[in-house]
Amino acid sequence: MTRAAAVLAMSLLCCGARVLGAQGSDFLGRGVRAYQALEYDAAAVLLSQSLGRDSLADSLRARALTYLAATELFRKQRDSAVAAFRQLVLLNPLYRPDELIFPPQVTNLFQEVRRTTRAIAVTVPAVSEVRPRAERFFTARVLASSLADVTVTLAHEDGTPVRQLYSGPVADSLVVTWDGLTAAGAPADNGRYVLRVTPRTLTADGPRPRQVMLDVKQESPDTLPWPPELGTPPLLPERTSAGPAFRSLAAGLVVGAAAVALPSIMAQGKDATGARFAVGAAVGISGFVGFFAHKPRPIAANVRANGALRDTWKKKLDQVKGENVNRLRSTRMVVRAVPETIAERGSE
Repeated sequence: MTRAAAVLAMSLLCCGARVLGAQGSDFLGRGVRAYQALEYDAAAVLLSQSLGRDSLADSLRARALTYLAATELFRKQRDSAVAAFRQLVLLNPLYRPDELIFPPQVTNLFQEVRRTTRAIAVTVPAVSEVRPRAERFFTARVLASSLADVTVTLAHEDGTPVRQLYSGPVADSLVVTWDGLTAAGAPADNGRYVLRVTPRTLTADGPRPRQVMLDVKQESPDTLPWPPELGTPPLLPERTSAGPAFRSLAAGLVVGAAAVALPSIMAQGKDATGARFAVGAAVGISGFVGFFAHKPRPIAANVRANGALRDTWKKKLDQVKGENVNRLRSTRMVVRAVPETIAERGSE
């Protein structure tokens, strides 16, 4: 398929969806007008046609079901009215017909159906931005037609558990949050996840589990490298060199040893030997004196200069650490949700 053909096909699909949505809204508007004109047979047909359009928004679908139930009740079709209200409760457990628009017999029937229809639902934003370390969370709203005891869990698409988000009662509605982290405290990996709301006790007449598929994509910022360790340079030597001291010691020892070993031509007899040892000892001692005179000592100016360099380096390191912490806090996840579905009972 060429690019132009693909674009044309997508345009036709989008136009078709808009047309179907417009048709559903048109049928709904005409059905409401027929109901208000007490033309109940025509209203029932038109409202049913509007509900047959999958593209009809949930808010409009709830309105259509309410008018259809009222229409069927006035047509003496109570079972059909009950069926429409039951669909309405399952669609949105918190929905209530407007008592200023519908008479008591309609609202009373709805309350009766609502009490006997146990339903839960979950709504989530189509797109959310989650910042795990900045307290910007993903939120889901759990709805219940009557008091329900539920567990809200997050799992990988293959069913592997990720984290339990809530377990307890829901009287009417409850906001559940997720900070983007797994049970181990690590940011969730990119991929598809399932947010599931399940009754803690599954019964034949109890509410069905509900689930929402989530696409999670993590966008991590770049962090700064640490400053390089200080070396020489720029650090200056903090002590004098040991070379002169060792050279002085070595020279004294060598010259002293040479003096002891001088040939006998330098002097004769017993006194000459004593003189050689005296000279050698004196020179050796002078070497030791020179060693201690030149032994390494701190260089105060260099110590101060190096201290300033180390302080500057530590400040840079602290700045980099702080900046990296701020950048990590800005790590964000984009969570995209698909419409809610009913979960299979056996999948729990």
